[in-house]
Amino acid sequence: MNKLASAQLATYPPLLRVLVFLLIVVAFWLPGALPLYWLAGRGLLPGGDLLPTALLYVVFLLVLPQWERRVRGERQPWTKVGFVGRRALANGMAVGVMLGTVSLGLLVVVQLALGWATLDPDGSRGLGLVQVALVGAIASTAVGWSEEVLFRGWLLRELEQGWSPGLALGATSLIFAIAHFIKPLDAILALLPQFAGLLLLGLVLGWARRIPVGPDKTGLGHPVGLHAGLVWGYYLLSVGNLLQPTGAVPDWVTGIDGNPLAGLLGLTLLAGLGLLIFRRSRWAK
Repeated sequence: MNKLASAQLATYPPLLRVLVFLLIVVAFWLPGALPLYWLAGRGLLPGGDLLPTALLYVVFLLVLPQWERRVRGERQPWTKVGFVGRRALANGMAVGVMLGTVSLGLLVVVQLALGWATLDPDGSRGLGLVQVALVGAIASTAVGWSEEVLFRGWLLRELEQGWSPGLALGATSLIFAIAHFIKPLDAILALLPQFAGLLLLGLVLGWARRIPVGPDKTGLGHPVGLHAGLVWGYYLLSVGNLLQPTGAVPDWVTGIDGNPLAGLLGLTLLAGLGLLIFRRSRWAK
């Protein structure tokens, strides 16, 4: 991509730039992905489609800084994406994880206090609770970083270059929710009650991205930590089978299929958490 073409890309409408970026990523990814899919289709690739999917994200990470340098003219692309220093990232993650886990803990306390659920410490069914917690911590951290770099690191920033902050965040949150529904139709229908919760979660994570970590500076620490804390808490409750519903209230109150994002209680607590985070964000200044 020559300098003139790169400069012209910066003037494109936000959605068109997003499309061009994704096309570039796919163009670099396909030559390596097609052989992997061929091997997976014949059962010759351990993990099936996992490796080509991981390759897609690796290509995204390789293209992203080049895009920032060539199209934006950024000398420190990763700083603009949200990597604002180890201390700021660590502090932000610690605060985010605390908020996420405390929120899930509050949800558990409310259900126990109202008699909507009971606590079953032996519910892990042979899986040690410590093992579940450790696996969940690793998985949730990976999910938090991968999704936040993609949605609040790249996509939100890209849409902000031409749209108002509110419109950019709303669109990012909508895309974030829709992206979790790229599944077969039967799975989409089963997950449909979670859509409103995912949309609200996207907004909350976007506000977390705007929590200041320095003069005129925000980073990915808070949204990554919050995302990881919520996922870890949910993993611990669901895989560990720690919380058993009593049936005192319908599933749509506590969460359909045990998912707090598909229940009135979870949405209420998430909205309260969002209000708290919004007040700390730069938008409230």
